[in-house]
Amino acid sequence: MLKRLLQVFAATTEQADSPAGERIPLAAAVLLLEVAYSDGEFHQNERDLLGPLLMQHFSVVEESVADLVELAEETRKGSSDLHQFTREINKSFTQPEKEQIIEAVWQLAYADGQLDCYEEALMRQLGPLIGLSHRQLMTAKLKVRDS
Repeated sequence: MLKRLLQVFAATTEQADSPAGERIPLAAAVLLLEVAYSDGEFHQNERDLLGPLLMQHFSVVEESVADLVELAEETRKGSSDLHQFTREINKSFTQPEKEQIIEAVWQLAYADGQLDCYEEALMRQLGPLIGLSHRQLMTAKLKVRDS
């Protein structure tokens, strides 16, 4: 499984030929990890929530979560920006689905019990990158925070 996932993001030309069903969970996992690490520490609460979020929002089967997270960690370390990952989400999801995605990311940001200023700054960047307005971003934030 890990070998197949590595092939998905091996090269730009291969990315275009890879099914979106394989690229989207990886892109989402990288974005979730980026938010989790944005405060300088990947907290245990965030680790515990990452798998369920991937399974719930991106149809990742439980047996694949560990491999996907491992690949996402490697991919995140080797990437210089979020555009390659947000592009996949923009191509493959409707506006309501993007709102669900951003809710999942807010859930992860709040998983450690507090919202760090770095997490919030990254979220403010991420919203427009996936085509959400400031209002949609804040609506999702309040929904997650108040639940």
